[in-house]
Amino acid sequence: MQCPNCHARYAEDDLYCQSCGADLTKKSTSIVPLQSNLPSLIYNSPVPRNVAAGVGALAVGVGIELLRRNLLARLQPGPSFERSLPMLSDMKDLAFPQQKKTTKLPKGYEIEETVVAVRRIIRRTR
Repeated sequence: MQCPNCHARYAEDDLYCQSCGADLTKKSTSIVPLQSNLPSLIYNSPVPRNVAAGVGALAVGVGIELLRRNLLARLQPGPSFERSLPMLSDMKDLAFPQQKKTTKLPKGYEIEETVVAVRRIIRRTR
């Protein structure tokens, strides 16, 4: 067989000509063109490479920060109910004030106390 470019002889299993380097694969004559599975490269991109690299680096940085915050939140102990609820001894003082506490008030002042209790129940609805 002969190369169509330089007319040098080649074997049937050769893909390129040994003398000129021309492509010796048979061209497809089918109506439907064959598509190669090679990745396409963007040569005329509207965004310069350094801008695209900066946006990519920013996205990676935001992702790492979100991951760090999530891990820190999981490592910290949750809110304990013991610290958030008032102590029972304080509740007894509010409900039944002790007589030992005497406060001297200026003339014309008086103390009026009101005890308010709130009970909040949070339930999940279905």
